[in-house]
Amino acid sequence: MILNESVQQKLIRHHRENMALFNLAEEYELMEIAEEDDMVMCRFRSDEAWCHFSHSTTAGFLERTLNKTREDAFIVLSNTEVFTWLKGHSGLAWHITCIRLFMDHSVSVSINPLVGELSPGDLPLVYENSDYQQFLCMDYLHKRLILGGGYCVRINHHPVAWVMTHDDGSVGMLHVLNAHRGKGYARALVTAMASKVRKKGREVFAHIVPDNSPSLKLFTSLGFTPCCEVSWALTANY
Repeated sequence: MILNESVQQKLIRHHRENMALFNLAEEYELMEIAEEDDMVMCRFRSDEAWCHFSHSTTAGFLERTLNKTREDAFIVLSNTEVFTWLKGHSGLAWHITCIRLFMDHSVSVSINPLVGELSPGDLPLVYENSDYQQFLCMDYLHKRLILGGGYCVRINHHPVAWVMTHDDGSVGMLHVLNAHRGKGYARALVTAMASKVRKKGREVFAHIVPDNSPSLKLFTSLGFTPCCEVSWALTANY
């Protein structure tokens, strides 16, 4: 199953808000499409079978789509009003909301000599140091390394900082070990990954939780500006 021309035209009206659907369609299995007027839901399987709703989605379309199965569902929404409705009308096992930021096209990017390739043997360290282990698994990380690559800074052959991309193509999993912070490694890694993403012909974007001030400051200093909020959730006993 593919994103046909009709679906793409609906999504492109809010191109940046719907960016994840375009990127996922390039690398992951598209399991299901639901359409109503200019609204679209695409279900992709990465770590889970995620239902990505277009930015034009209304609460009614969301409800009708979920009602077809009456099963728990992994949901992604970029429409804050609809997500607010979902929280009030459905039990959620968990949810997380981030700011989606895009790097300005005019920002120059390159790969710093300090930066090298992340390898499969480094992934346990990535997982162990993640603040979001509940949303990660090793299979997901291995798949992301294959599809999106990863960069790190090594000291004595051991990674002390790293970055990858998520299934939607966003720059993520950025982490610097405490003893090595303040040395510019995060900046070098984001710039390197931005260069890699651009070589794919994609826009560079990232997701940051609103209360993560250090990350927001870093990405803003690198030419990223906010676009919208994106929420991920698991409905429970819908």
